[in-house]
Amino acid sequence: MKEVFPEPPLTAFKQQKNLRDILVRARVPDPPRPYEKRQIKGMTKCGKACTACPYIKPGNKVKIATNSYWNINRHVNCESFNIVCLIECTKETCKESKYIGETGRLFKFRLAEHRGYIVNKDETQATGLHFNLPGHNLAHMQATILELVNRNSEEYRKEREKFYIRKINTYHRGLNKQK
Repeated sequence: MKEVFPEPPLTAFKQQKNLRDILVRARVPDPPRPYEKRQIKGMTKCGKACTACPYIKPGNKVKIATNSYWNINRHVNCESFNIVCLIECTKETCKESKYIGETGRLFKFRLAEHRGYIVNKDETQATGLHFNLPGHNLAHMQATILELVNRNSEEYRKEREKFYIRKINTYHRGLNKQK
């Protein structure tokens, strides 16, 4: 045993919980709020320094055309799910700068996939193809949620995506491809 354990063993003890440890809590709970915390409508960052936050465009409205804006009517962030989102290129000379997508998963996970298309140069995907063009890179990508879909239905979410694609016209002046 001396060859396996050259040092003598260290003996340590842990005191078991007694009745006082079980009954008394060290932390005093926060006082109850008389009202619910106010959540401002619009897109915000989660505040947890996640990987999606640098690409989030915060605000309560999104510019969808030259003089047209879309108001975001719910509080959404990168941890929202069952959503329709907009990814746009911030490069000023870029004409095809908008992509509409939908997901039932957390927005930050779907955005991570789009970032993966760009980093891995996956040109079979619209965002991977666009952001790998000369003069474009990952730093030009901005994303926001257009709508938090009320119904938890994939068919309804896809219909809402089609609505935004038609409204913003991303088939002809954007990155969406017709299937």
